[in-house]
Amino acid sequence: MPRLGMTLEEIRDLIGSGEIIGAADFRCESVASLNQAGADQLSFIKDERYVDQARASKAGALLVPHPMDELDTNQLVVSDPYRCFGLLLGRISEQSQRQPRGVHPQAVVHESARLGQDVTIGAGAVIREETVIGDRSVLYANVYLGQRSVVGAENVIYPGVVIREDTTIGDRVVIHGGSVIGADGYGFVQHEGRHIKVPQVGGILIGDDVEIGALTTIDRATLDRTIIGCGTKVGDQCHIAHNCKIGENVLLLPMVAVSGSVTVGDGAVLAGRSGTADNLRIGAGAVLGGTAVAFKDVPDGATMWGNPAREKGTELRIQAALGRLPEMQRDLRKIKKKLDL
Repeated sequence: MPRLGMTLEEIRDLIGSGEIIGAADFRCESVASLNQAGADQLSFIKDERYVDQARASKAGALLVPHPMDELDTNQLVVSDPYRCFGLLLGRISEQSQRQPRGVHPQAVVHESARLGQDVTIGAGAVIREETVIGDRSVLYANVYLGQRSVVGAENVIYPGVVIREDTTIGDRVVIHGGSVIGADGYGFVQHEGRHIKVPQVGGILIGDDVEIGALTTIDRATLDRTIIGCGTKVGDQCHIAHNCKIGENVLLLPMVAVSGSVTVGDGAVLAGRSGTADNLRIGAGAVLGGTAVAFKDVPDGATMWGNPAREKGTELRIQAALGRLPEMQRDLRKIKKKLDL
């Protein structure tokens, strides 16, 4: 585990609030889960369900939601221990992944590219013509940045990411390894028995504070832009097809597939392996359950399950009925036998 190396007082200052019970100068060398933490480590209690585990823990300090007299250890009382623990993990991650600033000598950067202050570009990266990279952005090894693309400030783009031409990315965006941003949309017309490609000449716009998981693909628009709104989080191995408009603060869990020209409203959640047909609207705040597939528009705030996706209560009743089919079949056979059918 990478080091934390902070006292409880320093942690409180980093978080911005909290009450220390015990030694303010206790030094937390690293963090760990309750059942693995040692005497020099920090862990946390999310809620009352974990008190028994906390009593058995050997952690030297705990983040807790309120003072706990039954725990014989140092405590930092905060309103949301889980969120605060996440802040500390962010600090550890930043320290462990810190890269030397500057352009690696084995990177290829076109002379027309414009680089901001304190930019990092790793070995094997290729930065094409008329590109822009904002201040303090980090592009790891073997990243490809296509012509006329813009990457904002404080972005982290991990190894092997391909960002095709005419892509615009906001600030504080994270793109994990192997993802392809701006591949051609799937567009073909049939002519005389052959499939003729429709060129995809649009671009992509990704807002601020977006995170895109590993091996995810987001296709460029045919003419305009495929859009990913600010604050949206996209899981691993997702596919977002051409011309889609994904709203703000949307959650697309791993292996979601969004077909072409779909609009997803702000705050919607598409659970793992769910998907859509093309040209639909998924309403703001709507939820598609795991493996659900929408073939028609989903209203704002609706929760849909199943394939085809139905209102959750309806789908649960259908599944319950399906579970009784063997029994219903036996009953039907008995009735037919009595009726001599």
